[in-house]
Amino acid sequence: MIASAVELFRRQGYHATALSQVISESGAPRGSIYFHFPGGKEQLAVAAVALSAEEGDAVVGAASAGATDAAGFVRAMTAIVSKRLESSDFRAGCAIATMVLELAPDVEALRAEFDRVIAHWRAATAAQFEHYGYEPARATGLAALLLSTLEGALILARAARSLEPLQTAGEALIAMLEPPAIPRRRSRSGAAKT
Repeated sequence: MIASAVELFRRQGYHATALSQVISESGAPRGSIYFHFPGGKEQLAVAAVALSAEEGDAVVGAASAGATDAAGFVRAMTAIVSKRLESSDFRAGCAIATMVLELAPDVEALRAEFDRVIAHWRAATAAQFEHYGYEPARATGLAALLLSTLEGALILARAARSLEPLQTAGEALIAMLEPPAIPRRRSRSGAAKT
C-alpha cells in the first residue's frame, strides 16, 4: 500500500489520490488501509514520505557506484532521474515534490517529514561530494545545488515532455564545479588518500 501510494502521489499528487485508488493499485483488502493507517490518508502519506527517503538513498548509492569524480556523480544522478521520468511517460517526478507543493505550508506533520527527508537526501549527497574531495561546507552547498537543480529541471522536463532540460541543467552544474580543495588519489589497495 505504501509503495502504491508513493507512485500515485508522485504521478498525481496528494489531493488527487483517493484511498480507493491506493487499495485498487496495491491489491490490498478493502479494510486493511484503515487497519494499518487509522489516521487515514495523512498517516499513509507520512509512511510514503519515509519510503521515499529509502528510494533517495538507493538513487545516491546507484549514482555513486560507478562515478569516480563529482562530474560523473552528477551525470549519473541526472541519468537515473531522466530514465525514471522517461519510463513513466513524463508522469512521475520526485516522489515527494508534488506533495510538498500541495501540503508543506498547511499540514505540519507532513511539512516536518518533508524537511527531514530532504535534509537526509542533502546529507547523503554531500557525503558523496566529500568523498570526491570537497571540503564539508562546499560539499553541503553542492548537494543543495544538485538537488535544487534536479527538482527544478524535473518540472521543466515534465512540462516540455523532454529530457533536454534535465540534461542541460546537469551539464551546466558540472561546468560550474571547481576542483576539490582536497585532491584525493587512490592507493594500490583502492582506499582514498589525501
